[in-house]
Amino acid sequence: MTEYRIDDLARESGTTTRNIRGYQERGLLPAPFRRGRVAIYTERHLANLRAINDLLGKGFNLKHIATFLTDPRARVGEALELTDVLGEHWSREPSRRMSRRELAVKLGMADDATVDRLVGAGIVSRIEGSEDVQAIDARIVDNLATLIDRGMPFESVVDAHAEFTDKLSDAVRVLMRAAHDEFIRREGIGWVPQTSDEVAWVTDLLAAMRRVATDNAYSALDRALDSTLDEQLREHEQASGRPIIRQ
Repeated sequence: MTEYRIDDLARESGTTTRNIRGYQERGLLPAPFRRGRVAIYTERHLANLRAINDLLGKGFNLKHIATFLTDPRARVGEALELTDVLGEHWSREPSRRMSRRELAVKLGMADDATVDRLVGAGIVSRIEGSEDVQAIDARIVDNLATLIDRGMPFESVVDAHAEFTDKLSDAVRVLMRAAHDEFIRREGIGWVPQTSDEVAWVTDLLAAMRRVATDNAYSALDRALDSTLDEQLREHEQASGRPIIRQ
C-alpha cells in the first residue's frame, strides 16, 4: 500500500496541505496513522481527496460533500439540501450594525425621520430594543455619503437610490424569469432536481445567468450613463444658451 506524507499527498491530489487539514477537521478525511511524529496517509485518503475535488468542481459545497462521504445511505435530494443550493444569496457583502452617531457622521443626520426614510428605502433596518440600525449593505451607506459630501440633499440621494433599486429589481426579474422558463422548457412545471448531475446543471445555469447578467448590466449601465449624461448636458446647454466644457 502506497504511503504519503502530507506534502506528497497534497501534490498528488492537486490540493494544499491547508485544505487537507481543514477536511480532516470537518470529518471528510480519516485521521492519518502515526509513525513517530510523522503523519502517514494512504490511498484511501488520496481517493477521498480526489472525490472532494471532483464534487467541488461540480458546484457542491463542503456541507453537501460531508453528507456524501459520511452517510452513504443519504438520499441525494436530502444530502444536497436543495433549498440551500437554489436559494443561496449571491450578495456576499455582510450587513453591519451602525450607531446613530456613525450615521450622522456619514449622512449628516440621524434623527428618527432620517432612519424612517432609510428603512423605507431598504437601506437599513431597525434593531429591536436599540437606537442602532442594521445597514443592509454598508457600501450603500458609504456611497450615499459620497454624494451627500458633494452637496446633494439627503432626501434626493435616498429617493434616487430607492427608485434606481426598484427599476433594477424589475430588470433582474426579467433575467431570472428566463432561467425559470428554461427549467420548465427542459423538465416541465414542478420539476425538482434529484440527481447530482441535475443539481450541477441547475447550479451551472444559475451561475452562468449571474455572470451574464452582471457583465451585461455593467455594460448597459455604462452606455445608459453616457447617453443620459449627453442628453442632460444638451438640455442644460439649451437652457443656459452656452456650451458646457467637456473633459
